[in-house]
Amino acid sequence: MTFTLPDSSAIELELTSITDEQWLKDFYAKYLGKKWSINLLFKDLKDLEPEQKKEQGQKIKELFSSIQSHFFKKQDQIKKEYWNEQLAKEIIDISTPHNPLEQGTANLQNKLRRKVENIFQWMWFHIEYGHDLVNWFENFTSVNIPLSHPATEMHDTLYVKNPDQESEEKLLLRTHTSAHQNMLIKKYGPNCKFIVPGKVYRNENMDASHDVAFWQVEWVVIDKGISIWHFKGMIEEILKAILETDKIELRLRPAYFPFVEPGFEIDAKYEIGGKVKWLEILGAWMIHPHVLELAWVDPNEYSWFAFWLGMSRLVAIRYGIGDIRLMTNGDLRFLHSFQNQ
Repeated sequence: MTFTLPDSSAIELELTSITDEQWLKDFYAKYLGKKWSINLLFKDLKDLEPEQKKEQGQKIKELFSSIQSHFFKKQDQIKKEYWNEQLAKEIIDISTPHNPLEQGTANLQNKLRRKVENIFQWMWFHIEYGHDLVNWFENFTSVNIPLSHPATEMHDTLYVKNPDQESEEKLLLRTHTSAHQNMLIKKYGPNCKFIVPGKVYRNENMDASHDVAFWQVEWVVIDKGISIWHFKGMIEEILKAILETDKIELRLRPAYFPFVEPGFEIDAKYEIGGKVKWLEILGAWMIHPHVLELAWVDPNEYSWFAFWLGMSRLVAIRYGIGDIRLMTNGDLRFLHSFQNQ
């Protein structure tokens, strides 16, 4: 059986005569589209010998590649001619005054977050961001929060419908960046240091010091022989670096959390409107041995501490802001007032 390929020069000549976009589309449908005529050549190969099939199949592919290459060049040429024609018709007056764009400024929380990240990078911490949507195990079970704890109820936690209809796994917006502890300890193993900056979500009544969504930074240190003294010394140095002052007054209050022993809440003193106030900015703790075991770490050999920092409240202390809602209400006048700080 004889097999004859179409004349590629005749097809290319037809392509060169095209002058508009519609004609170009017709050419594509005829030769290169889903039902392109070159494709029909493969059907004629079925009666050939295996060697002939291979040889002629390669020639068909080369033909298609050649026509396609010429087509794209022609397409670019027609587009260029079209836009040149449009520009020649339109008159652009470059002397017309433009509307000046105002210079933007970074959100105060983002500025402080980047500063915190730089400080911890300098101290050789890993930086992880995690994700806003977590499951029940990550947010509660992995950090030793029992199912009966009030934080698991709807009035505290924002749950999300699982898109997987067959799955019974509960999904929720993370209420703390501690939700990533278990995964990150398994990732880096014992003897590690990492921080998790990110937005967390609580079903809160909004006021001057509370919000439904706010930034939190958590840092974790695991090593042998870690004690509260290490924790206290590190937190003082970090806060001095963040707030850019040696005059920082902190107080530690004992607090209960199911995932720690012992636990603390840390307040910082700041002045606003001529009044001195104490504001809780940190939760800190020596991690519960069971949490270590869930992350495959031997609590008899390793110990660790972790603390989380409320970014919004730290910003309030750093800049003397009396209401954290000012940082997220979209008032550009407020942001511009801190542009040079």
